[in-house]
Amino acid sequence: MDTVVVGGVRIAFERVGSGRPVVLSGGTGMPPVAWEFSGLRDALVAAGYEVVTYAARGVAPSDAPPAPYAMADLAGDLAGLMDHVGFRDAAVLGYSLGSFTAELLARTRPDLVGSLVLMAGAGPMTGVVDAVLDAEAELIALAGRLPPKFAVLQTLLSTLSPLVLRDDVEQVANWRELLGGQESVWASPDGEAGQSAASQVWLRDPDRMAALTEIRTPALALAFEHDLYFPPHTGRAAAELLPRGQFAQVDGAAHGGLLTHPKETADAVLRFLTSIA
Repeated sequence: MDTVVVGGVRIAFERVGSGRPVVLSGGTGMPPVAWEFSGLRDALVAAGYEVVTYAARGVAPSDAPPAPYAMADLAGDLAGLMDHVGFRDAAVLGYSLGSFTAELLARTRPDLVGSLVLMAGAGPMTGVVDAVLDAEAELIALAGRLPPKFAVLQTLLSTLSPLVLRDDVEQVANWRELLGGQESVWASPDGEAGQSAASQVWLRDPDRMAALTEIRTPALALAFEHDLYFPPHTGRAAAELLPRGQFAQVDGAAHGGLLTHPKETADAVLRFLTSIA
């Protein structure tokens, strides 16, 4: 991977393909390789885009400065990366935490963002997310990080749809093995604590939803049908506030639909990008 230093923080990134520029901004603790696993990166390259993926501050092999982080830090890192690679008027696609980053970037550096996809992260905070934030904050305060088995359980319960969790014993076991067998994605415990703190403040900002009206670029709020964190009604609420907002839903998927429903997700993203070209 290549690296760039933004404000003293080393950010690792990869650049593939050629054509119109796209940046993919990942969720909490999400390594860049996850975009490759999902197939979305390669689908974009095949459709004629040049794609940059990166590890946000805190995620290896990028640096993990001392916690806490703010969304302004994460958006600033992305802006510095885009300045470095020379991207302007790019399509910026954010997933979960990455959608918060993309949303703030579109407000603070509109010259960089030509279109916006907010995937599994647009709209008002739900009661489930509020409870998750409280639990994460308490556990991190006690241990400095989320206990690995708790992190596996949390990811498992949010990634898979209710029917899969209830009925598909084999798939649940496979996902549990995959999640439990991974080495830590974090560059240090500060990375996990820092990204969690950024989400806490961002999601509890009372002015966050109203600020969507400031984003003038074409924007897609993409929701997954069974997402407990950002269900479809939150995406619709965001799309209604975005001046050039659209809404799309991937049926049958939960918060992890990017990985469990890769074709449907890629199709929805490409339909949007094609419609505004």
